[in-house]
Order: sequence, then structure tokens, then C-alpha cells
Amino acid sequence: MDTEEILICEDSMEGIFAGIYAAYEWKCAPTRTFLQVGEEGNLRLFSRYRHVPCDVEKAEKVARTVRKRFGEECYEKICYALSSCEEDRGQAVYRTVAEGLEGRFYGKLMDHLGNPYVRRVFELWRSVWYETHHLFGFVRFQETAGKILFSEIGPKNDVLPLLLPHFADRFPGENFVIRDAGRGIYGIHPAHREWFLTSLQEDPGENALKLSEEEYEMQELFRFFCRKIMIEERGNEKLQRQMLPYRFQEYMVEFVRNRHKTVRKKEKTEIIV
Repeated sequence: MDTEEILICEDSMEGIFAGIYAAYEWKCAPTRTFLQVGEEGNLRLFSRYRHVPCDVEKAEKVARTVRKRFGEECYEKICYALSSCEEDRGQAVYRTVAEGLEGRFYGKLMDHLGNPYVRRVFELWRSVWYETHHLFGFVRFQETAGKILFSEIGPKNDVLPLLLPHFADRFPGENFVIRDAGRGIYGIHPAHREWFLTSLQEDPGENALKLSEEEYEMQELFRFFCRKIMIEERGNEKLQRQMLPYRFQEYMVEFVRNRHKTVRKKEKTEIIV
């Protein structure tokens, strides 16, 4: 019986690309090789497990090969697919690249949806693309007391690196932060500088935020505006859930009622959370 090779790579885009490089460097047969992202609890029988260290230089070589052989559009779709939360994303991309490098396909690689691995990469790309473009319109920024724009999101997929270039282009002169609540990752954009990703050992979460007084007033006005333009007789919650699922509404100010209530007493403003 032929031994199956299980290549365990780091849970990152660079780690998966490094795993693909290792598969060719070690002359692994694609039909008997499985690219595993991160550690897995259940071990397979008659398989040899090998850990692949994340090597940025090797990952860049794979990225250049994909760009050169299959084009920028294909490379972008592969990057989106690798941002998916699905466990099989590494294997799907590895086998797609392997199939393409064998030269059996003519034309654009991602057009060959009859191949199960290409089709799976296409499905992963489409899922991540939809979520990313939804968030382009659903992200809500709040102004903190320090005049920094803050937003919190809870995406299924790892789309924060895909969102930041868009908002950095829209707000180049703003200091803003986008927090991925599920992963505890922060995307930080200093005004007129390059954005970057970071994480904190002790994540304070959104409850540590101190918003500006103007922000509380603006939120109340925005919710009032949304209520006033609503036509109750034409309400359609089922359609609303299709166009705007609950998992997005949780982080949108117009759907979060009584989250912050402002009580004014003479010249003093008291914030009740």
C-alpha cells in the first residue's frame, strides 16, 4: 500500500504556499499528498506526517510561479480562497496549482470548473468575495474620544487583510482601526501611512472603548433617521435577512438598539452601557 503524505503547514497564506513548495521540493505525488492547514486531532492510518516550516522566500516563489503561469486574476482568486475558513482550502489550492502546472488545461485555469479541485477553489473564492464586498458596505465606524475611527466586525472568513486596502484608499488621511472580533486581530491604519495587522495578548474588546460625545449623538440621530424612513406596511424581514444576514446586523449601529444610552443632566453627560 502506498503511504499517504500529510504535509502540515502553518495556518496562513504564506504557510500554505510554503507547503506547496515543499510538496514539489520533496517530490511528493499530488494524488497521494494532502496539504493540512494547522494541527488536526484525528490521525490517518498508513500516512506519514511531515511539518512544513513557514518560509516567506519559498512562499514568494510559489506566488510568482502562479502569477507567471496562470495570470494575476487567477492568483487573486487563489488568495481569496486561502482566506476562507474551510479546512480543505489548502488541499484545494495545492491540487489546483498541481493540475495547472501539469499543462493539461488550455486557456484560463479557473475556467475549468469540471475539475473538482478547480471548482472547489472557485467556490471558496466566491464565498470570500461575497462576504468581503458585503462588508465594504456594512462596516460602521465609530469615533472614539481620541478622534480615532473604530469598527468591529465578525466575519466567517479571514477577510480583514482584504478590507484594509479598500478603506485605506477611501480614508487615507484618517486614523482608523478595524477589529476582527472572532480572531482578535486588529487592522490599524495611521493617517497617510501604510496599514498593518496586529494582535494583543490581552484583548480588551469593544467594551473598553470610550466614544466621543458627538458619536453618541450621531448614532441616535442615525437610528432616528432609519426609523423615520421605514415604511411599516412594506416590512419584509425575510428579504431583509437575505440581503443583510443577522451576523452583519450585530455590528451595525442602526440595528443595535439601546447599546449606548445618553442621559443629559444640565451640563453633565452620563453614558449608560
